[in-house]
Amino acid sequence: MPADIYHSGNGEHIVPAALPIDLDKALLNRSFYELEEAFEGQQGLANLVGSLTEKTASFRRLLLEDKRPLTEAQMAHLVEQMFTARRKIWPVIEEQGVARVGEMMRDLLEGHGDLTQRMTRFEEALPATGKAKRVIRDMGAEVLHFSDPERYPLMTRWVWDQGTTSGAVREFIRGGDYLTAFPFGESPEMFEGLRQWMREALLELGVYRDVPYMVDIILAYQYSQYVRAMAEGFLRSDFGGQTDFTEQIRKLLGVEVHRRMGGSRIKRDAIH
Repeated sequence: MPADIYHSGNGEHIVPAALPIDLDKALLNRSFYELEEAFEGQQGLANLVGSLTEKTASFRRLLLEDKRPLTEAQMAHLVEQMFTARRKIWPVIEEQGVARVGEMMRDLLEGHGDLTQRMTRFEEALPATGKAKRVIRDMGAEVLHFSDPERYPLMTRWVWDQGTTSGAVREFIRGGDYLTAFPFGESPEMFEGLRQWMREALLELGVYRDVPYMVDIILAYQYSQYVRAMAEGFLRSDFGGQTDFTEQIRKLLGVEVHRRMGGSRIKRDAIH
């Protein structure tokens, strides 16, 4: 087992890696104050944290507490809350079978081997191609983080995608638009290093409660700013032309307001 992911009596722990590029706490501080203003103070942020808490409760109930095979309705409930995955992954789930994919999710959380081994096994077990293949990582990241947000950082591609050197992390780098090398990688240790850096900055701001969710919210805010900066490019289509970044944040985190008449955001057509 790698030395930087270990088990103790309380379970698995990820040791944060040293970040290869200095991040700017002043940019994080500014984002925090802008979020407070946009959500009309602490209560607005508390309401968003409450929605994320409910998301975690549903993930834990379906994947950790209830050991019965997942039904299609239960799987749809989970996938509905996964922003990138819900538009591309359903044909793969139908092909593999809901119950089997549910067992893969549980193996990712509680199976044998260390975290890296379980993540690799999860991604290799779903034989997808093209766009669907790219979102399998996101689905696994959502399962890990929202089933146990204290233990696992959020490792979706919108937080950081080394292949495209894009994501929320860039918005913490002063002058990042002029850099050509971003050697962050995509290891759990790197994501935990990012979260540790953000946790320390939030503690300095006097934020002591719900820190894992506040980290998520700030990351989503940073990515929404990245999207706004690219508004004339292809990224805008991910949000349907939305300009309200508070709704973009909710959408990224999978807790936006439910559609009227019970409509689903899951795209069930085949993706090529």
